[in-house]
Amino acid sequence: MEQNPSNNENTARLLAEQQNQIEALEQALAAMERRAKSFEDDWSSLYDQNRDLRNENHRLQHDYETLRIQKGGFGFKMLMLSGLGGFVTALVLCFVYLKLKPKEPHVVAFRQFQRENQIGFELAIGNGQFEEVEQALEKSLERPEFKSIQPQLIFIHEIVSASKRRCQ
Repeated sequence: MEQNPSNNENTARLLAEQQNQIEALEQALAAMERRAKSFEDDWSSLYDQNRDLRNENHRLQHDYETLRIQKGGFGFKMLMLSGLGGFVTALVLCFVYLKLKPKEPHVVAFRQFQRENQIGFELAIGNGQFEEVEQALEKSLERPEFKSIQPQLIFIHEIVSASKRRCQ
């Protein structure tokens, strides 16, 4: 039995074609493996970048929260300090105003009269020396610094006179 040469040629040709297809597939497989390795390396570097960016974002958020808390505490302290400063300033200004505001002349004159005569009048009235008090009141009516309180002095004189009449 002799083999047919055309059959061998077909087989050889088919084997050569299959060998070429296998080599092409092996080359395609190697190219795909290189491409997969490239994608894996790219994915790995992107994953590392993403992890680094997440860590950086977390650190920035933590720093922001810390700063926000510090700023809030500072703002509250400044609010308290400015409020207290305003209150103290207002208190000082009110005190200065009340001490330095011009007094009305009759108030000043009456306070001066009161300082000069109150204890002496009380003592004299307590001892029954009404005439001495009346004379001091008449002298005070003649003094120019007591002109603004003349109605009050007249009223005091009338009270002392009434007390004198009642006691006698």
